[in-house]
Amino acid sequence: MDKTISEGIGAFYHHYPRIAAVITARGAGRDNAMAAAWHTPISFSPPLYGVVISAKRFTYRLIADSKEFGVNFLPASEAELVAATGGSKGAEVDKFLAFNIAKDEPLKTAVPILHNAYAAYECRLVEDKVYGDHRLLVGEIVAVHWLKAAFIEDETLNLGKVSPVLYLGSDHYLGITECNVRTLDREFCASSLRV
Repeated sequence: MDKTISEGIGAFYHHYPRIAAVITARGAGRDNAMAAAWHTPISFSPPLYGVVISAKRFTYRLIADSKEFGVNFLPASEAELVAATGGSKGAEVDKFLAFNIAKDEPLKTAVPILHNAYAAYECRLVEDKVYGDHRLLVGEIVAVHWLKAAFIEDETLNLGKVSPVLYLGSDHYLGITECNVRTLDREFCASSLRV
């Protein structure tokens, strides 16, 4: 297989697809929502989740002031909403009003929880650190909202019931229409592939 080798990173989409999430925040009497592909779990105990946001974003300012944020996971049928929240500026438009976004009540924070999310985290900010041109915001998950019917017994997503919004980069979105989920024992695989 021929590979291209370059010193520059190019468009920086090599690590995609990623589940797109909608990050929500509330501050100064305003709610906001923005799409984000750069987010990750960090720790089980305590339950920590990280989101990466530019300090130029209105959402960042709301989170920095309120010290809390929401992470909302939407089905592929909501890809247009995810794109809309990423393609508009919260400082200029009330996205909840403009896009008719329904909200559920939060339990432990004041952040908006998207009604159509199959899962959402309420997070309290525990760290805000600069990395290059973005900031890593780490939040402790203080409440989880989830649609039980969207998950199987071990609480993993049931892809037969819900297709998450996947982002490929450069405004390309993907929903899973067919899936072949394989349950693989890691120790067995490690021993069987060993040379």
